[in-house]
Amino acid sequence: MDAHQLPLAGVEPDAPRPNHHLFFAVLPEPRAAQAAADLAQTLITRHDLQAQVRAQRLHATLLSLGWEHALSPRHLQWARDAAQQVRARAFSLRFDRVLSFRRAPQAKRPCVLCGPADGQQGFIALYEALHAALWSQVRGLDGVPHAPHITPHMTLCYSRQAVPEQPVPPLEWTVRRFVLLHNLRGSPGPYEVLGEWPLAD
Repeated sequence: MDAHQLPLAGVEPDAPRPNHHLFFAVLPEPRAAQAAADLAQTLITRHDLQAQVRAQRLHATLLSLGWEHALSPRHLQWARDAAQQVRARAFSLRFDRVLSFRRAPQAKRPCVLCGPADGQQGFIALYEALHAALWSQVRGLDGVPHAPHITPHMTLCYSRQAVPEQPVPPLEWTVRRFVLLHNLRGSPGPYEVLGEWPLAD
């Protein structure tokens, strides 16, 4: 299971592949999104990557709620109720290097933007608050488990060729909201926004 994915009842490891994914994320401001898309295209050209840029899908995942065979009203309400409980402040998010995450052999590797710890403290605080709000609604638990470690990042593209870790011009913006997104497997278009919540100034 992904480090920032919560378990969903009814999704078994050997079940047919589900096609609907719910997850919380923060979205870049238009200027940051354009800079990220331009950087991705530069990397594709420089490293001769067999990849494409999908600017309308750029985001930084906060927490995944897993994949389902159909959107569940119960899980959707659970997510929305938890999001309404979150109290967090707007923050600056900064990325300044790129690298490729490891994947299974023959699988496409995500080329991602990452950044220094001191440029991501607000992101981590929001992730931990959201994790606590979600788990607080899970019945039968004594207390809320500690939020697993995550690496804040923005995926620029996917390629079987690895991109060596390297510094890039800093990309930074102020995050003033977080969103709940729906991804339909195989869809090339933007994610469906199922909810958004402002952060305090």
